[in-house]
Amino acid sequence: MKGRFSLLAGAAVMTIPATTAYAQSAPQESEQANPADRGEIIVTARKRQESILKVPVVANVVTAQQLADNQVVDLQDITRLTPGFILGQSVLENGAQVSIRGVGTTSLDPGIDQSVSLNIDGMQFTQGNAYSIGLFDMAQVEVLKGPQALFFGKNSPGGVVSIRTADPGPEPEVIGRLGYEFYARTMHGEGIVSGPVAPGLGIRLAAAVNTSDGYFYNDAGAISALGGVQPPDRLGHNHAIYLRGTLLYDNGGPFTARIKLNHSNEYNEGGGPFQYKSCPEGTASYLPSLGIPLPGFFAPGEDCQVDRHTAIVYLNPETFGGLPNQGKPYVRTKQDFVTAELNGEIADALTATSVTGYYNLRSQSLTGGFNPGTYTPFAAAKKYQRKDFTQELRLTSSYAGPVNFLLGGFYQHATVYDDAFLAGNTALGFPSRLLAGTFDMKIKSWSGFGQVRWQVVPTLELAAGARYTDERRSIDMTTTAGGFDFVPTAPKLVSKKWSPELTATFTPTDTFTLFASLKQGYKSGSYNIVQPIFPGTDNSYGDERVRGGEIGIKTRVADRQLNLNLAGYYYRYNGLQVGINQPAANGIPVLQTVNAGSAKVYGADFDFAYYPAAIDGLSLHGAINWNIAKFTSFVGAPCAGGQTAAEGCNLTPRLLDLVNSVDDQISYATGNYFTNAAGEPFQYAAQDLTGTPLSRAPRWQASYGIDYELPVGENHKLRLGTTGQYSSKYITNLGRREDFYQGAFFKLGASIAFGAEDDSWEVSLLGSNLTNKYTTGLCFNSNNAGGILFPGEEHGGPRQGPSGSDEIWCSYDNGREVWLRITIRPKFR
Repeated sequence: MKGRFSLLAGAAVMTIPATTAYAQSAPQESEQANPADRGEIIVTARKRQESILKVPVVANVVTAQQLADNQVVDLQDITRLTPGFILGQSVLENGAQVSIRGVGTTSLDPGIDQSVSLNIDGMQFTQGNAYSIGLFDMAQVEVLKGPQALFFGKNSPGGVVSIRTADPGPEPEVIGRLGYEFYARTMHGEGIVSGPVAPGLGIRLAAAVNTSDGYFYNDAGAISALGGVQPPDRLGHNHAIYLRGTLLYDNGGPFTARIKLNHSNEYNEGGGPFQYKSCPEGTASYLPSLGIPLPGFFAPGEDCQVDRHTAIVYLNPETFGGLPNQGKPYVRTKQDFVTAELNGEIADALTATSVTGYYNLRSQSLTGGFNPGTYTPFAAAKKYQRKDFTQELRLTSSYAGPVNFLLGGFYQHATVYDDAFLAGNTALGFPSRLLAGTFDMKIKSWSGFGQVRWQVVPTLELAAGARYTDERRSIDMTTTAGGFDFVPTAPKLVSKKWSPELTATFTPTDTFTLFASLKQGYKSGSYNIVQPIFPGTDNSYGDERVRGGEIGIKTRVADRQLNLNLAGYYYRYNGLQVGINQPAANGIPVLQTVNAGSAKVYGADFDFAYYPAAIDGLSLHGAINWNIAKFTSFVGAPCAGGQTAAEGCNLTPRLLDLVNSVDDQISYATGNYFTNAAGEPFQYAAQDLTGTPLSRAPRWQASYGIDYELPVGENHKLRLGTTGQYSSKYITNLGRREDFYQGAFFKLGASIAFGAEDDSWEVSLLGSNLTNKYTTGLCFNSNNAGGILFPGEEHGGPRQGPSGSDEIWCSYDNGREVWLRITIRPKFR
């Protein structure tokens, strides 16, 4: 998937302005058209087509015209245009982890719903894998910031990314694109055939293929005697195919229908581009320092510096008692996705809409354990499937009077199946099957929603609405360990919630809008299914809830040449669902999702777009987000490995187990413990993270772009563009360590394109991240220098144990990329 998402990696958007939705508006019919007016932007933020100037929503939009002219195909491109919008790299079946204003999913649990939901062609998704199936041949992308529970369901407390893919037009259309990226040696091609086939009936067929050798070099040094296999010198070889067919019926009458069929098949070999960011004790394992011979855990030459080099070792299947894909770490994902949207006028000014969706995701994966450079003690293989059926019905009025309404109902039935096993390295004395388990989760949800809009006076609209949701989840589980089968049980989860919303929109002129909103939303709880569990363990977690509001202005000045927008927001979150990882007593780290007390998020969004009428073809744009996102209460968070009491691991005393725990025996022998009033030795197990920032929540983000298009001769044109993206530092993991942070960075892009005036062909050279910054939104901590595999990992004492502090390893985005691209679009008249 990395090769797919890295396509053009920001370069495509370097030739366009960052169009912010609430920065654009439509001129009134009575007005005379202005040459600087770039046209009306229509959005569906309230499940109806409206000019964005009059919608009380903070959003960023890339329009149909910009997408058609510039082939924006990468979600990362959208993040670079939208301050406050950050991605964590795709990991196994979880897909991309999206955060808006610091609110997003940080868990590796495939049973969780993301806090920023995805909507493609009217169907809502809750997992990041679905992004890839929608990110080609798009018509419009809307990034809606803040809770969107009223119109986009229960699971959108952070926001919504809404994608509308392209429909067939009234004229025949053929498009061919071919691009090559020099650093990752990536080839990407697209083909599109579209047009009418009968009166009122159109069809569009689109396909995309992608193949890549991989961006990062793999410097692993396999130790074959311990099951390591030397990998290729590149990490991330991948190939993928994406197919979409659209059938559209619209003869200008009261009934329209749109059916879309999607299929994708993606293969990524080698695993994610993880690198060591911090190695507090260097790269020597701690047991040799005690005089005990032990093969190295780290690859030769590992310097724990972030660059274009990483180390992921392949595995010998025989050493692990059999592994899929010949022991090559991989992820293979297949997706099928169908939507059918029907619209009909059932009475004067009354429209009924039906949106039916079906989604089927299948994923298979293999990943090594926690010491990937030379060999690994464990390997994890998974088979995952998710099926969703959704049905939404809406009734919308458009009366001439002051009052209008929308009523709707939504139903979802989903099944999630996960089959995983943890294999042990027999060369190290582990059994070949350490742990295995299956999860079979069922989700049923229904909701009713409605909104009443009252045009109090021609310049003031008040709107009130609410959604009531009833969701029920259940799960069946099995766990196999030590040759025995266990059947854990978990409580059935029932969530019944109201999500109200109040908005006011004041438009005293056709170029100025003042809006305010109060919102409440939630995301349902679920089950941890990232690892098999044992009876007596409750693997469920509760709902995530949010309430707050926004106020902002949208305006056009200087004869519509300058668009200015400013919005402020404040939200409080309770039960925020966060991912944690911590060492367990048996040496296998525990990955799970927990509810993290409460948090608050507040800040401001500002953007501008300037189209000077005096310089035809020139546009300038910029955006700034100031954001404060932090926990207001998170008491009892797990400690990091090696964290001492003085470093904050000073809650929840835990008595040392001097019978079953070798770690505790070492702590006792070395005096690394405290003593309670009864004289019993103990260490602490938890910390207080109140006041620490949320993950992926920089205080400042900014972007800018300058674009200029000019004619060359009589029939050709030249486009020049540059963009920049700045982010202050942000945390990528739970904790207080400074090395948990991604440092501040600036990324520069530039492009040049030459082609025909009628767009029949174009050749472009595009460079992204020319400053060559390696950045991440997803990091982990674990003691890979030996504390995972052998005793010596300690936390909560007066000092560190023999294995020291956890290492930090992160999944990184690509550095500098340069694309050469050719587009052919023959004209038929």
